[in-house]
Amino acid sequence: MKIIIAGGGPVGLFLGICLSQKGIECTILEKRAAPVTDSRSLGIHPVSLGLFKQLGIVDDFLEAGVQIKKGIAHDGKKKMGEVDFSQLKPPFNFVLACPQFETERILEKQFTKLNPNGLIREAEVVAVTQNEKNIMVRFNKNGIEESITSNFVIGCDGKNSFVRQETGIFFGGKRYPDTYIMGDFEENTSFGKDAVVFLPKQGMVECFPLPNGMRRWVVKTNQFIEHVTQEKLSGLVLKRLGYDLSSINHSMLSSFGVQHFMAEYFVKNKIILVGDAAHVVSPIGGQGMNLGWLGAWKLAEILKVCLENPSREKELLHAYESKHKKVVKKAAKRAEWNMKMGRKHKIPFAKKALIHVLLHTPLSSIAARKFTMHGLG
Repeated sequence: MKIIIAGGGPVGLFLGICLSQKGIECTILEKRAAPVTDSRSLGIHPVSLGLFKQLGIVDDFLEAGVQIKKGIAHDGKKKMGEVDFSQLKPPFNFVLACPQFETERILEKQFTKLNPNGLIREAEVVAVTQNEKNIMVRFNKNGIEESITSNFVIGCDGKNSFVRQETGIFFGGKRYPDTYIMGDFEENTSFGKDAVVFLPKQGMVECFPLPNGMRRWVVKTNQFIEHVTQEKLSGLVLKRLGYDLSSINHSMLSSFGVQHFMAEYFVKNKIILVGDAAHVVSPIGGQGMNLGWLGAWKLAEILKVCLENPSREKELLHAYESKHKKVVKKAAKRAEWNMKMGRKHKIPFAKKALIHVLLHTPLSSIAARKFTMHGLG
């Protein structure tokens, strides 16, 4: 087998499609028995939609998601301004809100179409050993240990990556003090397909549309709340904004903290890290999954050349790591800025003035590009 991908989430499946379309043999080992069943990561940015178009799957995503063409800033009492994504270059002049279970369904369908036996579920990787020529991966499947030898192993197995830990790659960074709770509720606002960021004195609240008449609410909290209830989330929204979610049907409740970590190496000999296994950024702004896809797309192009011309392997993979680390750092700064704008400020007037300048001057077009991950390189 040419390439083994550890992890069959959105990034692993996407990488599998990219490799398969280039005629590269690959197998995905995924320890879960089935795709996720909840919404999780939602935002798909224009840069990713452009990649999906080249892979021939963008129409499936457009059918499954909701196109968000406008982001509104609100202080809890009145509208402060808006960012109009429709001013971006078409055809993907919007952010697509698509639940992760739909994303994984579409990607898995395409991958298995290209590579019918390429996805092995309930396969837990337990060892990765490499020499100068190849790598052996051992995994448990139905209580039986099996092994595969390959040219490369790609760790797409998330922020707690076994592949990264097994390879001894340092994962450095920090945790931010910011904490949030969120839930998906039936629509009860008049915002339609617009996303809204509320910035009242008590703390940020975001809400944006989902398919099937749902809307996600994200609420900044003063401390981490381990057990989220509808009463707790709806109480905060009611207190800050006046919207009553207490009797609204919901499909998900959860809490999360924010962190930024990056692997010391994305490439170590013939082991490569992609997605959250390589880098974790603030989820505010929804860049993390898209960042993984950008890295996977570039890596697939590099691996094709490496397999055809092994003498260039070290040179090309070193260049890939160097360039993508710069992209990750740039994206992390943007994500951190998004998060900081939602914090309580000692001088709220100054923050409102800054937002007014950003949303009511030519800078609004720059803000739209920055938020939608344009210009990352």
